[in-house]
Amino acid sequence: MDKKKILITGGTGFIGKEVLKLLSRNNFKILCISRRTQKKRKNITWIKSNLNINHLNLSKIQKFRPFALIHLSWEKIPDFSKEICEKNYKDNISFLKKIKKISSIKKIIITGSCFEYEDKNSKKKENDKVNLKDYFSSTKYKIFNDVKERFKNSSVKFAWFRIFYAYGPFQRKESLIPYLMHSLKNKKTIEIKTPYFENDFIFTEDIAKIIKKSLKINFKNGIYNLGSGKSSKITEIIQIIEKLSKNKFIIKKNLNKKKNVFYADMSKTVKMFKFKKFTKLKIGIKKTLLKI
Repeated sequence: MDKKKILITGGTGFIGKEVLKLLSRNNFKILCISRRTQKKRKNITWIKSNLNINHLNLSKIQKFRPFALIHLSWEKIPDFSKEICEKNYKDNISFLKKIKKISSIKKIIITGSCFEYEDKNSKKKENDKVNLKDYFSSTKYKIFNDVKERFKNSSVKFAWFRIFYAYGPFQRKESLIPYLMHSLKNKKTIEIKTPYFENDFIFTEDIAKIIKKSLKINFKNGIYNLGSGKSSKITEIIQIIEKLSKNKFIIKKNLNKKKNVFYADMSKTVKMFKFKKFTKLKIGIKKTLLKI
């Protein structure tokens, strides 16, 4: 069995691009499912398909004999409406049913979200309560439970990575750092609705490195937080960008002084995947700005 053969969904996305880059550079052989036609790249073969893979594409996957699945796909982000969440749920369940037929797969890595947590004002452990009132959060949790049940009596290992506030190159323009940079370049006034909120920002290179480690380590099944383990203020990010760009933002004053601290307890993830060296916020932002 070739443990360097990996099946990936969502490889053209914000996080997926970083995962593809890292794995292809480390000579993994990748079969990537994409809804659009993609250019050929070293160590990467593309299948043009959505998650409702047909018999022909399933045969291609079986012939490829992947050792692991890295499942990053989620359609129409940031639309988290009931309709879109229900479609994502049906597509994911259909896809995972078919994946179970592929006997070569021994590991499944799936990305969840920190928004699955009910209380978003504290340090979060993996066994904390989840939010079942929100469409996106409840849908993600339903998929997690389906995977847990579907593979409970099999030899397949699965990790559910709850990603906190990811940032890095190729992030959609509405996200915080691209929004700030666009505003700065165009001398537009910025308005931060929650300037005193502190969130856990994790650089996409770190996410990719931990996912890569999960392909090699014999981990225990279950949920793992994927954050930096630290909280950072929005104002801190603004100050870093100002120093790096040597420019000043035009900031609309906001009287909202509500405070909130939301970050990951990373002890379980660090212990299991032996990853401690997280990218400092200033360095990660600097790398991100170079690609915007």
